[in-house]
Amino acid sequence: KDTIVRWSAAKGIGRIASRLPKDMIADIIDSILELFTKTEGDGAWHGGCLALAELAWRGLLLPQQLEDVIPKVVEALQYDVKRGAHSVGSHVRDAGCYVFWAFSRSYSSDIMGQYLPTIAKNLLVLSCFDREINCRRAASATFQ
Repeated sequence: KDTIVRWSAAKGIGRIASRLPKDMIADIIDSILELFTKTEGDGAWHGGCLALAELAWRGLLLPQQLEDVIPKVVEALQYDVKRGAHSVGSHVRDAGCYVFWAFSRSYSSDIMGQYLPTIAKNLLVLSCFDREINCRRAASATFQ
C-alpha cells in the first residue's frame, strides 16, 4: 500500500513541477535530495527515488543537477538496512534502478557520458550479486 501512495505522490510532484519555473523546480529537487540521509527511513529513500525518476522522465531534471543527483541514486542502489533478523531495502534498490532507467530514456549519451562508468559498475554489481531476484532483474534491464 505504501508503494502506491509514494508512486502517486511522485506523479503528483511531477505534474506540479511541470507547471513551475525552472528555479522552483530546482528547489523541489533540493528538497527531494534532503531525503537521502542515513537518518531517514527506507520509505523516504523509496519515495525520493520515485520522485527523481518522475522528474527525469518528464525532462524536469536539468543536466547540471545530475552531479548532485547521481551519487544519491548510487547510494540507493546500495541501500540495505538490517532490521531484526532480516534486511530492508530491496524496494529502494529497485527504485534506484528505475531512476537510472528513466535517465537513460531522458538524456543523451553526451549528457550522461561522464557518469556512465560509475552507473554501469554499480548496476553490474547489483545485477550479479543482489540477493533479491527482482533487484537483479531491474539492474539487468536498466543496464541494457
